[in-house]
Amino acid sequence: MKKGIFFVIILLFFLLSGIENYANYKVSKVEAATSSEIWVSTPSDVEDAFVSSQSPTTNYSMSQYLVVGKHQNFGITRSFLKFKLPPLPKGAVITSAKLSLYQYYNSTNQVTVDIKSVISSWSATTINWNNKPSVGSSISNAVVDTPSWKDFFITDLVRSWYSGTTNQGVTVQFRDETQVTKIFYSNNQSTYTTLKPKLTIAYSLPEPQKEYRAFWVDMFHDGAKTPAQVDQLIKDVQASNANTIFLQVRRRGDAYYSKALEPKTEDSFLQSDYDPLADVIQKAHSANPKIQVHAWFAMMPIWNKTTAPKDSNHIFNAHGMSQPSENNWLSKTNSGSYVSGSDYVIDPGHPDATNYTRDVIQHVVNNYDVDGIQMDLVRYMGEEWGYNDVSVQRYNQAHGKTGIPQPDDPTWKQWRRDQVNNMVRKIYTSVQSVKPSVTVSAATIAWGDGPKTMEDWNSSLTMNSALQDWRSWLVEGSIDLAIPMNYFREYDTTQKKYFENWSEWEKDNQGKRMTLSGMGIYLNSIQDGLSQIKKAQAASETGKKLGGVSLYSYAVTNKDNVTNSEFYKSLSRVSSYSSDPAFATYLSVPDLPWKVTPNKGHLSASTNYANYQLVKLTGPEIRQTYTDGSGDFQIIDLTPGTYSIQINDTDFSITIEAGKVSSTTINSGEIR
Repeated sequence: MKKGIFFVIILLFFLLSGIENYANYKVSKVEAATSSEIWVSTPSDVEDAFVSSQSPTTNYSMSQYLVVGKHQNFGITRSFLKFKLPPLPKGAVITSAKLSLYQYYNSTNQVTVDIKSVISSWSATTINWNNKPSVGSSISNAVVDTPSWKDFFITDLVRSWYSGTTNQGVTVQFRDETQVTKIFYSNNQSTYTTLKPKLTIAYSLPEPQKEYRAFWVDMFHDGAKTPAQVDQLIKDVQASNANTIFLQVRRRGDAYYSKALEPKTEDSFLQSDYDPLADVIQKAHSANPKIQVHAWFAMMPIWNKTTAPKDSNHIFNAHGMSQPSENNWLSKTNSGSYVSGSDYVIDPGHPDATNYTRDVIQHVVNNYDVDGIQMDLVRYMGEEWGYNDVSVQRYNQAHGKTGIPQPDDPTWKQWRRDQVNNMVRKIYTSVQSVKPSVTVSAATIAWGDGPKTMEDWNSSLTMNSALQDWRSWLVEGSIDLAIPMNYFREYDTTQKKYFENWSEWEKDNQGKRMTLSGMGIYLNSIQDGLSQIKKAQAASETGKKLGGVSLYSYAVTNKDNVTNSEFYKSLSRVSSYSSDPAFATYLSVPDLPWKVTPNKGHLSASTNYANYQLVKLTGPEIRQTYTDGSGDFQIIDLTPGTYSIQINDTDFSITIEAGKVSSTTINSGEIR
């Protein structure tokens, strides 16, 4: 039989088989997938040919067919294909690679077709049986029978090509070459062009790397007290490749901003009639790229001088120890002392103090375009603190006790933790009710050695001296970011280990939210500070990573009095301090999924019920909590839907919506 007659017969088989429907098969050069990108070859990416033992010097690269197996005219046949690979984006991981061939010859015999890697060079325009290249062992196979697409997965081979192995393509051949031929369309097929050979490479791309790179800008130092200082601050943040400023706006019950509920600070170094918060926001948001600004509040300390504030409305004057018991918001020790170091501090167990602090923060969110607010010193000053008269009375009433509890009493400790928790929860929902996009963070305690187990955590100084259960805030979702203050000296062997243990714990215990590492760079040399940043950026043993770092402080960057500019430059450039800069390229702030695409809502309720009344919530979820000293309660991260609220056997209803705070007022005697 002549070759031309042979191909006419083949074409007739095709036409009779009704395979035209496959002409609707379409792919694009690049297709987006949910978790990966897909590249599909086009005809310009492919070269192919078959070889014949019967015609060992003939080249068949112009054939419309790829013949495989034993043929009466060609003898033993094999086909060869080579694909021009696309450049993949940096960091791409190949998840699968698939060679697709359309077998159209309408025969019913079943044969096993092997794909083998080619290991020596060849060209489609010159290949023949005599000069065919060497091949390796089978890397993929499929049973081929009736006309259809056949897929051969060659993922490992394609990965090896991207890893440096020379791409010499593949051969297609029968496992048993005595069996009757199968015929596939080649890249030269001109009638049904969508049935040509294809290579499909699926690859995943890592999420764009993002991390918080923040400076704490405190107001005990210069840094943001004049327009010129703010100009320099923005330049330094940019030079560092940082992206966030935590700007202190409240030191001790005062305001470093103009639109305030509290008196303007008595700081004589603050330029008159100047609003640092407004200026920093305007200049940081105008920077390219934009710099985030979070307003940083010292929560509990409200005064630290022996003379009283000048303004009679200052919280220390209006609600200090000179006031009657019920109007005195200050915390004190079990021995009656009101001074912690040089600080006077409010007690979160006094409901009016908590509500006032909430209002101060919410006022800033209402009046300034802040990206976030940060709670600092949101804790007790030690195990012996928390003995405000109102707080003790509330505790005794709730638990049926009398007298003064002992500092180490477990129930009293938990009560005080709960007061801090209530304050954090109340502030979170108040901020979210005004601007859900605003990030709420807390600078948290990391004292002593870092925990390795829950038992370690429960017995830690954080839980038992600061009485600050910030891990539960992350689990519950009552903050967006925790920033443990990992202030340890890298040159001290013991403290170095403390830092590493805390870092590991923080990476693995982020709950529903995100944790950054607060770095005490002021305690370290520039080299050691950079080393700690790199440790914080690395993954834990379980593969978990932090959301970034915050550096304390912008004003004091090292212990050796080296100029701050040296540190700022060393963060982003190779220097004598590090050949691998921690912030070598600019990265943007991470997206917070629970804020960008929220699927939970929150509840905030005010009631006229008494202190510490049990609240039961039933609906899509079942929760319970207790009213605080104001009769209020908040519940975080609820599945949307309608809920029943039960207090003292009286039911009320509320609807929760994703991404919103559902607020309600509940009065006893009403039924809703």
